[in-house]
Amino acid sequence: AITYLLEQYDKYEAEQLRLSDIISGFIDPNETEDIAPTATHIGSELGEDDLADEDEEDEEDEDEDGDSSDDDGDGGPDPEVAREKFGELRAQYEVTRLSIQKNGRAHEDTQAAIAQLADVFRQFRLMPKQFDRLVNNMREMMERVRVQERIIMKLCVEQAKMPKKTFVAAFTNNECETAWFEYQKQAGKAWSPRLVEMDEDIQRAIGKLQQIEEETGLSIAQ
Repeated sequence: AITYLLEQYDKYEAEQLRLSDIISGFIDPNETEDIAPTATHIGSELGEDDLADEDEEDEEDEDEDGDSSDDDGDGGPDPEVAREKFGELRAQYEVTRLSIQKNGRAHEDTQAAIAQLADVFRQFRLMPKQFDRLVNNMREMMERVRVQERIIMKLCVEQAKMPKKTFVAAFTNNECETAWFEYQKQAGKAWSPRLVEMDEDIQRAIGKLQQIEEETGLSIAQ
């Protein structure tokens, strides 16, 4: 979500998008009644093609209404405030990413950085269409996670004959770790030799889960 929003702002700076295509403004973190906009299609199966169609409709509306690139001319987002806020978001994202790499996600410093990143992100009033895209992107990420989890379970349970209860206990909340797998390979159980044979395939699937965590900035459990 964070990387997507930063990419959208980069497009604005490259004059490929208007600022008002991304955000409508910012939420005052001290104002409890200041509510963020909701997505227009949450819970729907709106895909990228549908969102692209809406983009085309918006462009047609702009052509009919004339040039509306001046974001701050009609009460739109202030470009200077936006630059400051996006800079803050980018900086905190980098702090969080480096803390995850150095200390791991469970470390106290990392958890504090993640909480701060969430606080910064919550200040952005996303345009509903952008919110829709974030929801759609997360849905796609979740499907990618499920695919890799099914692969790992099939290899461990169906092919290596590890009891499903044992697999679930070992794998749950350790999806992106390899320690549980290394332990089961060396456990001296009936399934251990078969896990050794499947090492490359299982390690590859775990690696893909790790990649998804890096892309989203969220743990698989989240």
